[in-house]
Amino acid sequence: MDGTLIKGRLIEVISRKYDLSKKVVAIQSDTSIVGYKKTELIASLLKGIRADEIVQAVDSIPIMKNADKIVTWFKNNGYRTGIITDSYTIAAEVVAKKLEIEFYAANELRIENGLLTGEIKMPLGWEKINCQCKISICKKYHLNYYSNLYGVNIKDTIAIGDTRGDICMIKHAGLGIAFMPKDQDIISQSKNLILNPDLNEILNYM
Repeated sequence: MDGTLIKGRLIEVISRKYDLSKKVVAIQSDTSIVGYKKTELIASLLKGIRADEIVQAVDSIPIMKNADKIVTWFKNNGYRTGIITDSYTIAAEVVAKKLEIEFYAANELRIENGLLTGEIKMPLGWEKINCQCKISICKKYHLNYYSNLYGVNIKDTIAIGDTRGDICMIKHAGLGIAFMPKDQDIISQSKNLILNPDLNEILNYM
């Protein structure tokens, strides 16, 4: 979702607003911390923030160029469309509604009396399929889950992402595309690259 369907990353917007950028970057860049633990630590920094601030923040990030058109193209050609993101469910819901995307899977922030508690429920999934990603939501696992749910052969799936957290999904999908890749790992492990911020370029690979 972040950097793919929207032109930015939610956690960066929130971090700037609440002066959390240094703390978030320190967590993200610490190679001694496993991926899902980083998600827990970052969520703990959000304690006390109003849930509607998260909604407003993601709503303020522009949609990627031609995101609406490519989603419509997929749906008109018999595809199911979904979001699998290590962002948050309350944010994924906003983007899914804007683009009329059918399903989403994300981390769930615990909310009490309209405020974030700092706790988070993570879908995980890597522990079930022995995936090495070890992040808060194994995108390979959830790609399998939704392809099975909709009766779609994995060879007929398309996955698009932009960071190392998307690698397991992109390599597993029938067609995997690194869109505006943000790190060298996904570049080196992706056969298909889009370096122009226009989602219509996906059609070049269809």
